[in-house]
Amino acid sequence: MDTQVCTSDLAQKIHEIKYFPVPNNIVLNLFRTISSKDCTFNEISSIVEPDASLCAQLLRVANSAYFGFRGKVNTIEKAIMLIGVDEVRNLSLAISLANQFKSDVLAKSFDLKRFWIHNLMASFCAREIGTKVPYFDADELYLMGLLHDIGRLAMAQLLPDEFNMIHNASRKRCIHLWELEKQIGVTHTEIGRILADRWGLSEQMAEVLEFHHEPLNSKKFSRECSVIAIAAHLAKMVEAAGGDGLEPKLPDTKVFLLAGVEVQQMDLFYEKAIRLKDEIVALADIIVGQS
Repeated sequence: MDTQVCTSDLAQKIHEIKYFPVPNNIVLNLFRTISSKDCTFNEISSIVEPDASLCAQLLRVANSAYFGFRGKVNTIEKAIMLIGVDEVRNLSLAISLANQFKSDVLAKSFDLKRFWIHNLMASFCAREIGTKVPYFDADELYLMGLLHDIGRLAMAQLLPDEFNMIHNASRKRCIHLWELEKQIGVTHTEIGRILADRWGLSEQMAEVLEFHHEPLNSKKFSRECSVIAIAAHLAKMVEAAGGDGLEPKLPDTKVFLLAGVEVQQMDLFYEKAIRLKDEIVALADIIVGQS
């Protein structure tokens, strides 16, 4: 398949897909807690503790260099107390999604570890921005950063041929994936929106999935979409610095205004992110089951 394929046919193909991925019970239950501002210790414990594999991965995460605790974290209860309910919920969600979307069901060119490195880095950057801008909830931004590209994950499962075509053309022509997706008429953002609607995610999360590349097009949550656009840009800057990706184009000035971020702050955010790169890579290893 080449990149000159009829775009209308591909766009139609997205909407003809009958069987979008269905979240497993753990993912579904964790998503339900997102809508509750008062997610409790007991709620999270009751969801994750029955899954021994998930618990083992969570404990490895809690004992990783990313958190840097001196003592051994050997129970989920202790992990929740040290890391926090929201953090355990978010990381459980990442692990469960990684377990559901294994490499053997995805397009051959899809790099699951790289996917989670990018999303973890974006979530860290989003939270950093949230701590500097008073009208944002930093923990909510972290979750948005963590999930912003799940449309790409679904695309790699649902349309593996198209995904491989885009990935190979991107490498060959040195064009960002998003630009090629737009050219051929099948985007991970459109798939992300459909996924959000079918999974019953909030309108805020749905708009982030749909508009994190085009935050000015969001009608209700352009500020949140702008933060995630900047956070994803920072993550791509870290990737490019390590030779793993193309240098990203700086978001529009209006995006910075909406996010409450000054362009001059980017150096500070970038320095913090790149210092954390090794820990995030190790965290991604655990999430995808490579450690």
